Amino acid sequence: MMKTVVGGQWSVVSARYQTFHVSRLTSYVICCLLLTSCATQKVTKPTENGYGSVLKKWTREGKVYSNFETKLLINATFKTEEFRESYVREYSTVYMLDTEKVKKLAEDEIEAPRGYHEFFISIHTPIQEWSDLERKEPIWALYLVNEMGERVSPLEIKKLKGKGPNITRFFPYFDDWSVGYSVKFPLNLLDQRQLITNETKSVKFVMTGPPGRGELVWEIRP
Repeated sequence: MMKTVVGGQWSVVSARYQTFHVSRLTSYVICCLLLTSCATQKVTKPTENGYGSVLKKWTREGKVYSNFETKLLINATFKTEEFRESYVREYSTVYMLDTEKVKKLAEDEIEAPRGYHEFFISIHTPIQEWSDLERKEPIWALYLVNEMGERVSPLEIKKLKGKGPNITRFFPYFDDWSVGYSVKFPLNLLDQRQLITNETKSVKFVMTGPPGRGELVWEIRP
């Protein structure tokens, strides 16, 4: 589902969420790489039937408008376990990692979502100060919201340093005009209930402030 609404809203696209265990991911990635270890490897662009398609599945893009002017451009990738699995495979192939390094990378990537929900976001605004999310009083507030309307604020918002090929190779939408951030949200609400449970069907990444408000939606279960 996709829609674009003028007046502080942005495009919304749905996808489904899948999970993988650490042992399954590690074994799967290592086996796939070992099967191709004898072949000539080269750095290529993400393909639509591989990492590229997974990146597309878990990435949303949109614009916030006000008075017919664009106030914000954003791309956001929800780093689900399915995405992390594909990222490990792609990263390992690009850098031709040996078995031990693949195993370490896979374990680190799949341990991460056990502590938080993470998004990679790339934003562009017409005023430079508006894209600074690390300010003491930033112009935007960020939330992760479940279908019941329950929400959490970020645990951490960390600005990415540099825009080298080690980042743009895996997130091609991150261009010279954008600012990139890693945004981590807690797993639990204040009462310690999980924000996303086995019954949760969708979640929203909300970015709101005086220039406007937008929501990016991920359908994580039918």
